Amino acid sequence: MRFVWLFLASVLAVHVGNGAAQAQRTAPPFFAFVLFGEGTDGKPVPMVRSVAERATACPALRSSHSGTFVTLTPRQRPAGGQFDDVLVCEARYPIGESASVFLGDRRIDLPVVSLGTPRRVVLVGDSGCRGDTKDKPQPCTGDGFANVWPFGTMADEEVGNRPDLIIHVGDYNYRGTPRGMVVPARVSGYGRDMSVSFYDTGDLDDEDEPDLPIGAAYWSQNMEGSPIPDKWAYWRDDFFLPAARLLPVAPWLLSRGNHELCSRAGPGWFFLLDANSTLLGPGAKQQECPPQTPPGWQLGAWPQPPALPFAGQVFPTLTNAPFRLKFGKLNIVAVDSANAADAVLFNLDLYIGQYREVARLLAEDRTPTWLVTHRPIWGVVKRDKGGPLSPTPYGFVNETQREAVRRVFPDGLPPHVKVVIAGHMHRFQAIGFDSRQPPHLAVGTGGMELSHVQPVPSPEHPKRPVRVPGLDRSDAFVVGLRDFATMVVNPVEDGTWTSALYGTEGGVLAVCDSRWPGPGHARSVCELK
Repeated sequence: MRFVWLFLASVLAVHVGNGAAQAQRTAPPFFAFVLFGEGTDGKPVPMVRSVAERATACPALRSSHSGTFVTLTPRQRPAGGQFDDVLVCEARYPIGESASVFLGDRRIDLPVVSLGTPRRVVLVGDSGCRGDTKDKPQPCTGDGFANVWPFGTMADEEVGNRPDLIIHVGDYNYRGTPRGMVVPARVSGYGRDMSVSFYDTGDLDDEDEPDLPIGAAYWSQNMEGSPIPDKWAYWRDDFFLPAARLLPVAPWLLSRGNHELCSRAGPGWFFLLDANSTLLGPGAKQQECPPQTPPGWQLGAWPQPPALPFAGQVFPTLTNAPFRLKFGKLNIVAVDSANAADAVLFNLDLYIGQYREVARLLAEDRTPTWLVTHRPIWGVVKRDKGGPLSPTPYGFVNETQREAVRRVFPDGLPPHVKVVIAGHMHRFQAIGFDSRQPPHLAVGTGGMELSHVQPVPSPEHPKRPVRVPGLDRSDAFVVGLRDFATMVVNPVEDGTWTSALYGTEGGVLAVCDSRWPGPGHARSVCELK
């Protein structure tokens, strides 16, 4: 049995193949899926979440076992009106049986969820489309779609080979998250329009300009009066429509990327996809972004320059605490790295605290563990695009997490951490260490325009790993690919795992085995095919 992805030709040509998806052509879009969160009792909680455009009432969930109907509960919309056209509802989802969500005469069938060790895990990330931007435009429809934005779904003939879990490593919404905006004079009162860059702590893949808008100002596309606030239409077109076939196939673990910062698509993230919910138990609640406009600022009467928004104040950001999902003989710890600076140390104290919590989780349970985070801890880039200058031609991203991990784990991550899984870099990169450090996978190949492979492989031996000295005080062996792809990982009960990277035509681009790297092995965790 093989597992293949079929990448779609356009958003308008999504072939879902069931009644609910066919109805989306004539009715407002309606989606449902299962996602995991950690309950307040420490146990994984599967939740069904429905997303329905122009709905006035929540749908109902019917279990295949009992046949009883449970009406879902609405989630709180973000303020501002940009999500008033979509109703998001949720409920706890049964374990060990399938269920269906009904909205009027429309139905979406959902999978059987198990809390045992998953046997087949799909990794995907960085799946959005940039659109018609000034810099590096990326077509999202039409003839260029299949070659430039191939985020899609499983092939029809492979639907029966459903995974047990899908992990998205973040960055869902690109066309709705530009790097800056022009603030109209009518909003600021300055007498002229003003160009500003939004808060982000670096997006330093090798094709990006190394600007760092993290100084004294905090500009947000969700400030009052913004001409481009986060809104449902961006999320619908960039994630939900192209993922319509994939969403109900298996339960999801959803990681937050830097495009989901509160200064960007954060309002939609916390409304639509974030796992925080009252369903997780006593004291749990839905999260939301803090107000993105400073107190006292009024439309048309902002303080005159050199006044800057939030200068001298704490930026209105929000970072989720790490959480852990226990699945039989495998634990997964998720870290929200959206606010971790790539090439400089920024928010370091925050992430030292985050990784102290990771250390606590790892110390109390020595089950084999995967660490999932959007920004790589040990991503290798060109020296001039991230990381401090050094005698080598390489730089390392993410500097903030890398330093936090070094301080919290001076002897390295404990041996029961079996892999670090990330995205953020718009290419595939696999790292094996010539030490006991766990291997590192970056699978940012879900749809965004791809970046070039770094470090550059040998022209004579393009598939041979590149040795990178001094990565986390150890030699590392790195392979990479510039291909749209998704990865299927197969965990084993003893904590080891194997995986394969599949391209858009279903062919195997790389195979991986967690047993390959290690002291004296001089090899990566993956081999290119």
